[in-house]
Amino acid sequence: MVRPPADPEEVTGLPADVALVHAFVNSLDLREYRVHGKRMAPGDAWEGGPAALARWLRAHGLPQGEDPDGFERAVRLRAALRDSTRQTPPAEPVPLTDFPLLVAAGAGAGPRLVSAAAGVDAALARVLITAVDLSARGLWARLKMCLADDCQWIFYDQSRPGRGRWCSPQLCGNRFKIRAHREGRRDSLPR
Repeated sequence: MVRPPADPEEVTGLPADVALVHAFVNSLDLREYRVHGKRMAPGDAWEGGPAALARWLRAHGLPQGEDPDGFERAVRLRAALRDSTRQTPPAEPVPLTDFPLLVAAGAGAGPRLVSAAAGVDAALARVLITAVDLSARGLWARLKMCLADDCQWIFYDQSRPGRGRWCSPQLCGNRFKIRAHREGRRDSLPR
């Protein structure tokens, strides 16, 4: 019986850097479909504001603090990163100007992004630097938002060709195909 993960921490086998960004973007869970008679309940791990974000950051080994402005920046960063995983035609790029990053170079290390921020901003900078690094290594394209409108879970496509469309072909892919068949939209199935 296929069951979706209850939260990002249930997803195993991801590289540590991918797992951090995966958990960050899926801290907002929009899944609201039925599976085996149980309704998935959408939720936000940061519901409760800065204190909830601080708990989430602590649980993920990141610097924390209860900063209302930092909380708003975290919500904006999460929304921008989630949007960048959509498989539909891209929207206009969102400038992330709230996160001052610097380029540092050292002997034998080459240039790299760093941040002088502290607290919540240091944690957000770490997530953003990790996302930029994944993008530079060609791995960001494997973080994808499930095409099912009632899911939108961000998954890491581990298939060899990297052409996955749904977080679970057995759950979301099957629901999509059944719905398209019922509506006579066979030609609208993604390839």
